[in-house]
Amino acid sequence: MIMGLILLLPAMGITACGALIQIIDVDVKLPAQHPLKFNNSEIAVFNALYDPVEGEGEVWNDSLLINKVAEGFRNRLAAELSIDPDSIPVYNHYCGQTACGHMEDKEYVYSLSEQTGARILVLIDSVRSGDFEHLRARTASMSEYTTTIVSSEWQMVFRFFDMESDRFIARFAAKDTLVWNIISKERDTLLINTKLKASLPETASYMGSKMAEVTQPQWETQERVLFLFSGTPWYKAMEHAFSFEWEEAKKIWLSLTKETKNTKKIAYAAYNLAVSSEMMGQFDLAREWLELARKYLPIPEIDRYFKMLEERKQQQRIIFLQ
Repeated sequence: MIMGLILLLPAMGITACGALIQIIDVDVKLPAQHPLKFNNSEIAVFNALYDPVEGEGEVWNDSLLINKVAEGFRNRLAAELSIDPDSIPVYNHYCGQTACGHMEDKEYVYSLSEQTGARILVLIDSVRSGDFEHLRARTASMSEYTTTIVSSEWQMVFRFFDMESDRFIARFAAKDTLVWNIISKERDTLLINTKLKASLPETASYMGSKMAEVTQPQWETQERVLFLFSGTPWYKAMEHAFSFEWEEAKKIWLSLTKETKNTKKIAYAAYNLAVSSEMMGQFDLAREWLELARKYLPIPEIDRYFKMLEERKQQQRIIFLQ
């Protein structure tokens, strides 16, 4: 658990018994949407380039776009795995008029592995950016500028083959609609489309990056609540929290639960102890502190925090299995 920007907001709210509410932004690790383990295997990315196929199931890979997709995927995956991007080579291979580029043929995949030494093969196919559709255009009142909303369908297929297990370990068929909101003096549709087409390589790189992102756990910024009373120990504990020193903050809040007979302060200190326990990955202990807090005072945030802790515990189990 890594804590990010911390904001003291004493003006945000005061509880009935005088506790100041503190809002903390924390970065929480979430499970991968489509988990894949690459371990220390030799990874390579392969782009299928082939002739257009007429009729049903027509596919067409623009060489620039598919290479940008591959580069975006390679660079993001390397960052996720903390390895040099150059250690993941990208290859183009020409597949004639075979619609899927032989990419579902295991014998063909074996040949790619033999030629390159790759043990995990990322096979990219069917990258397509559709026509630009101008959904709405209007001129703002008393303005020479026009607002134009343009959409385009985007699709691509990723296959992942693991030579060690001798099988395709995943197949992602991604299809999405990209939308641009353009405010410009320009009203010529063809000129707008030309400018949008020039931006497609950057879009392709972004789309490839997002495909790599879903295979690995990600960090999400969430809010946590802490409570503060006047007095040196409370301020000192919060100071430790600001410095990511959760163990030190925890010691002070623990002493406050023992040294005061004020049940309301015990309840809020126990709540803070639950937060510090979560930050240290001690989810069961955090629940115990919440139970103690609720015993002394029905703090409104407790029920919501119980649910959040259960979600966090499940997420940690999934991350461990991944």
